[in-house]
Amino acid sequence: MVTKAHNLKVKNKKFRESLSLKKPAVKKRYQVVYEETFETNVPGTAAHIIFQTKDLIKGKKVLDLGCGAGRLSLFAAKYAKEVFGIDYIEKAIDYANNFAGVTKSKNVTFQVGDLDLFKNEKFDVILISDVLQHVDDPLKTLKQCHKILKRNGIVIISIPNFNNFRGHVWLTLQSMFNLPMSLTDTFQITSEEMKKLSKKAKLKLIKTTGYSFEWGWSDWAIEDMKRRINLATKDGKMEKFVNLKSINNWLDSKYEFNNEYLKFLENKKYIKKRPLKKILNIPSNSPKNIKQYLDDGNSNINRFYSNVEPFNKMGAGAIYILKK
Repeated sequence: MVTKAHNLKVKNKKFRESLSLKKPAVKKRYQVVYEETFETNVPGTAAHIIFQTKDLIKGKKVLDLGCGAGRLSLFAAKYAKEVFGIDYIEKAIDYANNFAGVTKSKNVTFQVGDLDLFKNEKFDVILISDVLQHVDDPLKTLKQCHKILKRNGIVIISIPNFNNFRGHVWLTLQSMFNLPMSLTDTFQITSEEMKKLSKKAKLKLIKTTGYSFEWGWSDWAIEDMKRRINLATKDGKMEKFVNLKSINNWLDSKYEFNNEYLKFLENKKYIKKRPLKKILNIPSNSPKNIKQYLDDGNSNINRFYSNVEPFNKMGAGAIYILKK
């Protein structure tokens, strides 16, 4: 099982200058990202979320918190009654509105803002995709969601998970050497922590699905770690103390075992592949990068998922379904 790496690379040299996780600094970095590209999360994430939750979304009023360039909102709009996408990055909303026009999506609205926009509205479903790890206070965000959820409403959260090869390497080095490996993540939230947060927010965690197994285990994971460790040691001014050649050789030595392990999980059906599905109507004359972004559900990249305990906690991402 060989997976091509698909890592976001931002060319702007100032992108990595500030390692602050304060909201203004994070916002500035995301603005740089959206100036160069609209792809900010792992390919396949939106497709996994919709595949796992489309029955929960069907015919519902949905809020997509931190919608970015709008792919997940547009996917959800194919099933929902209406979708509202919000983000605090203006460039992201510009992209989202453009893509809504490109795909002729009529039941989705995009707006710059945060949860305070909806103090007097109620939603059936709230989507929080790759957002909760960036906020100042995840519990406060979940409590705000609880307030604007209808009775028996659902919160669908997707978030990075570190209970895998990539995560174990990352968090070990981060814990030992305080390597600044992420420029935007404020927290790493485990499945156990998600249970606790949900309970405190008066929400019940009813399902956990693991996805992005390739990014967690395969050659994609290994190549991502090589790149991140190289950048992190430079950011931390640790180049003199780190033998990058040695750690890269060690990472390379894990290729065979990691891919054998994924193959074992697949053969035992502990992990499965989500089906390919063309969700949006995309004009044939659209630029290639826009086609790739909007046709994420029809891409063969990053298709494995698991609903089987404990393997559902071992992907590089996790989808949590919380109920009010």
